[in-house]
Order: sequence, then structure tokens, then C-alpha cells
Amino acid sequence: MSVLCSKRVVEESMLYARKGCSCSQAVACAFADAYGLDKSLLLGMSSGLAGGMSGAGEVCGVVTAGIVVLGALFGPKSIQDSERREHVMQLSHEFLVAFGHKNGSTLCRELNGGVDLHSAAGKLALRESGKPMKLIASGTHLLADLISREDEKVVTHQ
Repeated sequence: MSVLCSKRVVEESMLYARKGCSCSQAVACAFADAYGLDKSLLLGMSSGLAGGMSGAGEVCGVVTAGIVVLGALFGPKSIQDSERREHVMQLSHEFLVAFGHKNGSTLCRELNGGVDLHSAAGKLALRESGKPMKLIASGTHLLADLISREDEKVVTHQ
């Protein structure tokens, strides 16, 4: 994925968020579009990840959706494929650490300032703060860079 494509997938994730997708859905759908993955499947798979896993404030939905995308792109294609499973675990860890370094945490409750994501007022306050959009952009950019690096490895080894 070139820098231009990386910018486009970040813009696409922001567009999905503006259309009403949660942070996790916005990331998943943008990468589904960019890589020809099943968007409706990723949309559904990522829907419960928002708000740090169903609003629990745990690992940010941007991160967990990014890990789902990494699994879809680089994960094992069979139960016996331990090499690809280990590889996607390494990529996922790298993404998790990079996101935490860039944003100060990977936990939704810390990233959103402790907003109650189970209340309509809390959800509205969080959206109006602009924090989710910043995190979506940050995570999408990091993920696009990581995927781009992996794509370059594949091209180099062919």
C-alpha cells in the first residue's frame, strides 16, 4: 500500500465513522474496501468491539478491529498453519504496542477519559470531543503502514 493508498484508507475510515459506524466498524470496513475483504462479514465481526469490547472500556475498538483485519489478511488458512498464526500474532502485538505508544494507551476507558459508553449522553459527549476520529485516523494510519510493510516483503520474496 503506497503512501497515497494509506492516506485514502485513513480518509475512508473517517468517512465510515461520519456515516455512523463505530470506531471498530470504521476501521474494519475501510480495510475491507482496500483489500477486497468481505465487508458485511467484517462489519458484523467488529460491531461488538466498539467502546473497548461492548462499551466495557477495555482494549480500544480501533486496535481490536485492526487485529481482526490483520488476521483476515495474514492469518492461518488452516488449523495446522502454525507459521501464519505465529506471524499474525507478532504483527498484532506490533500494532498493539505502536498504537499504545502513539496514543498513550490501548484501553478505551483511558483514551476516552472515562466517559460512560453505556449512556446516550456519554456516547454523544465522546463523539463531540473528536477523540474517536483522532484514534480512528491514528490507528488506521499505523495499520496501513504495517500492512504496507508486509505487502512489500511479499513482493520482494516473489
